[in-house]
Amino acid sequence: MSRNVCSQCYRPQKTCICEFIQPIDNHIEIGILQHPTEVKQTKGTAIIANLALNRSQIWVGELISELPGLVDWLNDDNPIYLLYPKIDNQSENYQSWSIDDVKVKTPQHIKILILDGTWRKTFKMMQLNPELRALPRIELKPEFESQYKVRKQKDSGSLSTVEAVYELLSQLENDAEKFQPLLDAFNKMQQQQLAFSKKSE
Repeated sequence: MSRNVCSQCYRPQKTCICEFIQPIDNHIEIGILQHPTEVKQTKGTAIIANLALNRSQIWVGELISELPGLVDWLNDDNPIYLLYPKIDNQSENYQSWSIDDVKVKTPQHIKILILDGTWRKTFKMMQLNPELRALPRIELKPEFESQYKVRKQKDSGSLSTVEAVYELLSQLENDAEKFQPLLDAFNKMQQQQLAFSKKSE
């Protein structure tokens, strides 16, 4: 029997998260390249950011060349930064900027691309796309530890996608309160998942 799935958050109706979402008028545009395996991942968090932010787009795939919408998004005169850590022995040259440097160097009209997936999947996406590796990178120093409880993280310094978006935008736009609804929705989603898991035991 097929399950009823929400057309907005792509989750089964019983775990729909749309009621947790509050719209946010962000100035800095966020793009999310999502690995295909994340689309139906009920513990995923990218959808929270994409639904809440009024300047956000999401593309699903591994190869940029197969995503014309993302290609167009990247071909922009405005500065574009990639959130991704240093890759050892990377052959392509790229620049890396701290959040403070970005705030000084560039105007408000910047874009940030975030990869959504497990560390293994996002690393594969980086290997498949030299144009990703060549993008300027933005260095994120989180002000809080991850509160991701329903899914295993790579290490204690890792953040979920929505937590990373919160940290980036709250620091770049100097307004943590404005972006707090992202974390509120994230926490409610986790509470829902934990409650659902207990019922299933």
